[in-house]
Amino acid sequence: MSRPRRTGRSPRCPRARSWSGAELATLRRLVDEGVSVTEAARILKLSRSTAYAALAANQ
Repeated sequence: MSRPRRTGRSPRCPRARSWSGAELATLRRLVDEGVSVTEAARILKLSRSTAYAALAANQ
């Protein structure tokens, strides 16, 4: 029986956020102005998945 692979992430020590409050405010403003999340993430140099996660966590 094989053991499951380790992901390298400990549930006790999650990764730090890669965005700040100011970046989140800018992301929210851009999206509210009609810019797509993909384009807003590109402008802020965030990954698209990080942008969607940040918006979902802050609703």
